[in-house]
Amino acid sequence: METTSALSSSSLPTFTETASQTSGKSVDVVETTTADDRQHGIKRSGSWVGAVFNIMCISIGTGTMNLPAVVKRCGWFGIILFVLMAIVGWYVGVLFRRSMYARPGKRVSSFALVTREAFGAPGYWFATAITYLYCCGTVISWIIVSGTQITRLLGFAGAELDKKVSMAIIAIVMWIPFTALKTLKEITISSVFGVLTAMFTVIVLAVTSLQHRYTDTYHSPDFDSAPNHTFIIGAGIPSALASISFMYAGAVAFPHIEGNMRKPKQFGWMLFLANVLVCGAYVLSSATGYTAFGDQTVSPILNNLPNMPIVNAATILIIIHVVFAAPVMLVSANLELELALGVMPELMGKKKEFFWRLVMRTVTMGILLAVSIAIPYFGQVIDLVSAISTTVVFFMVPVFCYVKLFGWNRIPRYELILCVILAAVGGVACVWGLIDAVKSLKTAVENGHG
Repeated sequence: METTSALSSSSLPTFTETASQTSGKSVDVVETTTADDRQHGIKRSGSWVGAVFNIMCISIGTGTMNLPAVVKRCGWFGIILFVLMAIVGWYVGVLFRRSMYARPGKRVSSFALVTREAFGAPGYWFATAITYLYCCGTVISWIIVSGTQITRLLGFAGAELDKKVSMAIIAIVMWIPFTALKTLKEITISSVFGVLTAMFTVIVLAVTSLQHRYTDTYHSPDFDSAPNHTFIIGAGIPSALASISFMYAGAVAFPHIEGNMRKPKQFGWMLFLANVLVCGAYVLSSATGYTAFGDQTVSPILNNLPNMPIVNAATILIIIHVVFAAPVMLVSANLELELALGVMPELMGKKKEFFWRLVMRTVTMGILLAVSIAIPYFGQVIDLVSAISTTVVFFMVPVFCYVKLFGWNRIPRYELILCVILAAVGGVACVWGLIDAVKSLKTAVENGHG
């Protein structure tokens, strides 16, 4: 769907690239000076350090509390999958950035617009919907786990607060920065704080899990037998891949993060560094949790741990983290939707744009809260969102766009083979993961707990 901007391309920043390559050689990008036809004006004033924190803030969070249960599902082989998916996440990120600069003289500024360049209006609206679903589904899981843990903590202190009220409070707190801050550049500081709290929490949970693992002399009263550990559970691998893709599927935010970097050519190694750090946190969290509790691991891992001040402090930090991380995720989603609907100061003026942005983002948060209250099952929600959206965002869209925009004949054969493998794996993880997620959610609803 082609659109017309009230702004001429010359009035936008000059940071786009064209792609040039020859058959049998890897694709390179060359900088040029024209912007695409509909985008929020980018200001390349951010550093690669800020970009790393933005990606880590999106990735490391409440999902780490689900990772030991993911390893339980597929065995120790899940640790290998974390490393492999970190590499794949970096690779598809590089492919997607190439796709952003595939058209001569043009930088395409968002996930959905790249898909439009490749597949026209149907691709554009599909990508907009899947982006919105991924980002909103992620925040729903954050609202659920934060509200649940607030009620749990207050219960330890002898106070009572309904879980629904706790979720409403979290949603309101998230709503404030989400509506007040417009772009990712404005929330880099919150990303830094979010990452620091998340990393501290990961370390606390890892140490505490090992300290309270099952032994002959000590074990949680909830467990009356030693946990079992398995190297590989083949049937659990597809759904585990879907869940792990949830942790690395930041492609929807890559254009906005890259658009804020002063030196966009640093994006490739910046993303590699971010994924290495994220993978380290994931391995630490999942390996220690599975070591301690094995096949008796639950999601979130907090429910395996006793009532201790340090664990409660880590829980509070996780809650603080999601409050800071939610704007990063939701801004990415709503920027796509606002671009699609033309909610931009260049098109409608600053006051009108602010009004409609406030309305749209408030409605979004209201919907997320309603869904969180209706389906308050943390692990099951993550698995469902992973299967429906993140397998598509992580495995399929970047690959399909890259091949479509550059053409089969202009891409090295080894890359074509990799792309086919990734698309096939993504398809299996999507279908199999969706079946498992629906079954798990149905069981949770019937039993009244996750």
